[in-house]
Amino acid sequence: MKYFYYLRLFFFISFNWNIRLAWFTIYHEIRGERKYNLNTSKLAHLKKLSVKGNNIEHAEIYQGANYYLLEKTFDYLQTIESNHHILDYGSGKGRVLAVAAYYGFLKISGVEFAKELCDIARKNIIPVQQKFLDKIFNVIYANAVDFNIEADTNVFFFFNPFDEVVMLAVVKNILFSLKEYPREVYVVYINPIHKEIFMSAGFEQVFHMQKLKYIEASILMMNARTAMPET
Repeated sequence: MKYFYYLRLFFFISFNWNIRLAWFTIYHEIRGERKYNLNTSKLAHLKKLSVKGNNIEHAEIYQGANYYLLEKTFDYLQTIESNHHILDYGSGKGRVLAVAAYYGFLKISGVEFAKELCDIARKNIIPVQQKFLDKIFNVIYANAVDFNIEADTNVFFFFNPFDEVVMLAVVKNILFSLKEYPREVYVVYINPIHKEIFMSAGFEQVFHMQKLKYIEASILMMNARTAMPET
């Protein structure tokens, strides 16, 4: 059944974009699922799920982050030893949470407003928790806008989970957290459609990569210990 899904996805990407992108996506999807022993590929239409809050019209369809970009961005974070506590906004089926454990993160949290996806994520990360007994995992069923950021969170992960309305509110929450607890933080942003919101808030881009035109990731940084923009 899973390979039938990959076949459908291949033809969908080929038809709407191009065949090179389709091959690249499917190759890394299969490789990543095998490597991390996960089952996070299939899309999920959020309107069919039980969601927290009233922001469903601002949310995007669930899709797992591209493994290639995920590993490349985490490789960079390892070089600067910024892998303490990651928070994945729109954590879906737990792909980012699982991979983060392999890249040395000590505390791994995900916030997701679809209850069914939270349940799947918790199931997906059970083998990872058993492999990394020293890691702390949290899957939180909550609306991103209402979520209170913990003081030790130093990496925020986004795979284009929602539109600019919710993103503006989330960035405001991040800035409030930095004002309360000044620290250096990083934002990993896959498919960074609303990157300008972070740039306007005072973040600077420290890493960027793009492949086959449509595969793109940015890492942005702010050190609130040395500079805090007006909010």
